[in-house]
Amino acid sequence: MGVVIPALPQLSQELGFGATGVGLLLAAPSLARCLFNLPAGALVDSLGRVPCMVMGEIFAALGCLGTGLAWSLSSMLPVRFMGGTGGLIAAAYVVGPAIGGALTHFYGAQTAYCGVAVLIGLCGAAYATLPETMNRAMHSRTSPGVGSLFASLRSLGSAKSTILLAQAARDWQDLLRDPRQQGLFSANLALFLNYAAMITVMPLQTSRLFGLGVAEIGVLYSVGAAVGILADKYGRVPLIAPAALLCGLGCFGVASAEVWELFVASYVTWSVGEAALAPLLSAYAADIAPKEHVGSAMSLSRQAGDLVLFLGPPLLGFIYDTSPGSSALTLTGLLTCLGAVIFRAKT
Repeated sequence: MGVVIPALPQLSQELGFGATGVGLLLAAPSLARCLFNLPAGALVDSLGRVPCMVMGEIFAALGCLGTGLAWSLSSMLPVRFMGGTGGLIAAAYVVGPAIGGALTHFYGAQTAYCGVAVLIGLCGAAYATLPETMNRAMHSRTSPGVGSLFASLRSLGSAKSTILLAQAARDWQDLLRDPRQQGLFSANLALFLNYAAMITVMPLQTSRLFGLGVAEIGVLYSVGAAVGILADKYGRVPLIAPAALLCGLGCFGVASAEVWELFVASYVTWSVGEAALAPLLSAYAADIAPKEHVGSAMSLSRQAGDLVLFLGPPLLGFIYDTSPGSSALTLTGLLTCLGAVIFRAKT
């Protein structure tokens, strides 16, 4: 994720589809995750962690490779959707953007995407060597292997799949009755709206105002990720709302910045808020997840983010295309502050 994000503005320029097109590219895998989060949570609780991790990386690698080889927006969207069924936004975000920016600058966006596809494939192969951690008698604690993975998938008949999905849907309904889960859902909406703005609008804004190229944008992302200082000793809940407000403050600053110094200070503030908020929400989601339904609980937590990454990038891109400047980022800052208030009220 970190490597390929800086390549998106160049793809936008090469193929001529603007910020709205970048938003659609970001939305396609998020739509896939929105559709597959529920069955994925059920499969994780049924088949085990490792088989689903391996299958997810296979789909993500194919989607990333297809994006690098596609020749138009219409040909990219289906493979981006396929990649989204297995892809996750991970924390390896410090060096990735700088590498992606350099690869795109010197060798083109296609090289960055194809290179990441290879790395994802290697990651999937490494996952296949891990022991299963789910404590179920029906699962072996040794590596599942590819053959065992597909055998497990074939064992899910249509009737059993329907039962699993129905149970997962009931799990989500039960979870959302908990005010803590409602607050967590709101905070995740706010966090991922900031992700959407940072990867859709911010690169175009910096290019328009300060003339930054793809390599410089990649370094900027890396610096923003590196300055995020995380604190865990004070607990989850007291820090989540302040971190979200910090995101909102930084977003407002980036939206209004006309000079480089103010932009950098605001961007650092924004990045620190995001870097603190993401692991806090992940830890809090794990803390309040029922132990017998961890897969469903974590997939519900992901659903909030994927809904925003499906709807947010095209909307923010459209706002930026029709009104270049601060409108999209200002809206993001306002909704982020609202998410912080709702989380605090619910918890």
